[in-house]
Amino acid sequence: MRKRSSQYTVSQNSNIQKTANTVNLVGQIGCIIGVAAIIIIAIAFGIGWLIDDWLGNDRRYATMILMIGSFPVTLFVMVQISMNFLSRANKRLEKANKNNITEELDKDK
Repeated sequence: MRKRSSQYTVSQNSNIQKTANTVNLVGQIGCIIGVAAIIIIAIAFGIGWLIDDWLGNDRRYATMILMIGSFPVTLFVMVQISMNFLSRANKRLEKANKNNITEELDKDK
C-alpha cells in the first residue's frame, strides 16, 4: 500500500503545479464573478420593476434604464473581484517563494 500524503500535489514539476494553481484560481474567479453578475442584474431588474409599478409605467422605462446601468456596475465589480483574487494569489506566491528559498538555504547548510 502506498502511503498517502496529507496534501495532494498534481505533479512534482513546479511548472505543472503553477499551471494547475492558475487554472484553479481562474475557475474560482469565474464562478464568483458569474454569481456577482447575476445578483447585480437581478437587483437592477427588481428595483426597476418596482419603480415602474410604483409610477404606473407599462413600458418599463425604469427597468430598461437600470438594466443598462447595471452593466458598468457589473464590469466594475468583476474587475475589483479579479484584482482582489490576484493580489491574494501574489501574496501566497511570494510567501511560498520565500519559504522555498529558506528551505533551499537550509539544505545547503
